Amino acid sequence: MKRPFSARDHLPGRIDSVAGVRELDRLIIQRMGDDGSELMNHAGEAAFALLLSRWPDVSHIALIAGAGNNGGDAFVVAGLARLHGIDVSLYTLGDLSRQSSSARAAREGALEAGVTETEFAGEITGSAELIVDGLLGTGLNALVQGDFAEAITAMNEHPAPVLALDVPSGLNAATGQQMGLAVQADLTVTFIGVKPGLLTCDGPDVCGDLSFAPLDLGAAEKVRVEPLAERISWHLLDQQDRRLPQRRGNSNKGQHGHALLIGGELGYGGAIRMAAEACARSGAGLISCATRPEHMPVILAARPECMVAGVTSGLELQPLLERATVIGCGPGLGRSSWSELLLQQVLLSDLPVVLDADALNIIASPGWQTAFEERDAVMTPHPGEAARLLNCTVADIQADRTGSAQALAKRYHAVVLLKGQGTVLAHPDGRLAVCTDGNPGMATGGMGDVLTGVITALLAQGQSPWEAALYGCALHSAAADLAVSESGVRGLLATDLMPYLRELVN
Repeated sequence: MKRPFSARDHLPGRIDSVAGVRELDRLIIQRMGDDGSELMNHAGEAAFALLLSRWPDVSHIALIAGAGNNGGDAFVVAGLARLHGIDVSLYTLGDLSRQSSSARAAREGALEAGVTETEFAGEITGSAELIVDGLLGTGLNALVQGDFAEAITAMNEHPAPVLALDVPSGLNAATGQQMGLAVQADLTVTFIGVKPGLLTCDGPDVCGDLSFAPLDLGAAEKVRVEPLAERISWHLLDQQDRRLPQRRGNSNKGQHGHALLIGGELGYGGAIRMAAEACARSGAGLISCATRPEHMPVILAARPECMVAGVTSGLELQPLLERATVIGCGPGLGRSSWSELLLQQVLLSDLPVVLDADALNIIASPGWQTAFEERDAVMTPHPGEAARLLNCTVADIQADRTGSAQALAKRYHAVVLLKGQGTVLAHPDGRLAVCTDGNPGMATGGMGDVLTGVITALLAQGQSPWEAALYGCALHSAAADLAVSESGVRGLLATDLMPYLRELVN
């Protein structure tokens, strides 16, 4: 089986906030000792080199340049293209009288190279073979409207591919949200630092392929600006040796943890069965499963390795809790009185715990609010569950995924894994990570149950909650990537991940 290397694994492991990139930019310019023109020229040169590498035979390009420094980069590309013998149609939009000195110099350089600029009037020439988007930069934080929306629509409706400079126009570089609408790029080249919005929410859908150009960024600048988050993937964690250690021959099942999976209300027996199998396939030494008595035969028939107990009350859970070393609670738990009795016992325990699905929904309800200051805990909400836990809307969560994950981690004193495209992980101490593995095929029932089982198994084998969440997220996502590489995105089942989990965890 091939080992996973995702489409984002050429990117650095450091993710910078928009403000952080702005500060890095300032520090580089300060070192260079000019008004930013040299750095802007280097950005345009990097973009043009990438353009020629991707589209070596292009003979006519159209560029849309705004009045900001993103437009300045586009002016540099336009001048280089013209000097290279490529036909150029340059459209401008915005108040160019407000350009920075560096953007103004870039514009003058393009005009000196023979480029003719035209104010955008609603159309892009049909003969253009490539469009370069330099309209809006990383500072966008309001809905795109008016002429700017018209320009983005024109780029999206044109048959030519699009190269976006730094960030596709219309994408919020901090949150990954489309601000009404965004350029659908085929390739995005981002400069100085990787912004979180490129990796989460709508970002991966509109960026196309993503290239990183560090330009003149050096170690002296890096150490002066704290990164926002780390980028994680199975490949990156593997390279950093942040996986489970090799097992010693002189060991036994008890030394690899005893995981207790709790859930499976009537009608949801499949959820707890998948969580238990994923836990076993990820290496836990012993697996117990507490569920409705009606589900015992199905689980035992499928996975006789599991010790399955039918429980009807919280008190019947006590002997199982006494034998376990870690708990995974929530898959198929439901929201009945039975569910609440079981969760109540889980919350009274001091064992490390992974909480998902209806365990989170119950905790979010009045009278159940709790925190885990004295206990190892991992919470794995999707945006809907996160919204209930923070008493807000799903739109609020998606408008700031990194901030939402941090708020959850702080409120509940737990490691939080906020699921979705570009899963965000947050530690109560402020650490953040974004996972760049995964694919749209994972948007199907049972995937979260499998993830619960995986993280529970890693906790059982001795990883800390933070490392178990990081590695578990990447392991789960990489397994899904391998599964779809063979059979495609549509029709992926949660149980399809099981053989890949076993392969990757070894």
